[in-house]
Amino acid sequence: MGSAESAHPPVVRVSGRAQAELRAGEVLVFDWTSLAFCCAAAGEISLRPTTLLKAQRSPAYVPLRSGDGPSVFAHRRAYPMLVGRDIQVDCRRRLGVRSFSSSLHSDLGLRTSFGRQSEGDHREGPASGASAPPN
Repeated sequence: MGSAESAHPPVVRVSGRAQAELRAGEVLVFDWTSLAFCCAAAGEISLRPTTLLKAQRSPAYVPLRSGDGPSVFAHRRAYPMLVGRDIQVDCRRRLGVRSFSSSLHSDLGLRTSFGRQSEGDHREGPASGASAPPN
């Protein structure tokens, strides 16, 4: 955690619409989906609701700062890609189904896994020693 970025944990801002769509006892999770068996770093980040109890009990998730909004967690493999970011979360209903979305690029996990930066992403890639999530 000696990196300068460790001083700037991700901040998540959840819109009023997204807060209204969360059910009692639910939180949001930036989850990690592995996409390759040969490389643990190959994956992508997704956003989904889960119960607070499941998020708190799992050692895979760390809490993120969300101000006065609902609790938000991130998978430990996703956390380094979220460091230093100000993330906006919203929700829309499509055909009656809740669909949570964030201001992150849709291929953020893949992009950083392969050492590419997105436009506007001026941070160094994950090989630069991005800080690990807090314990």
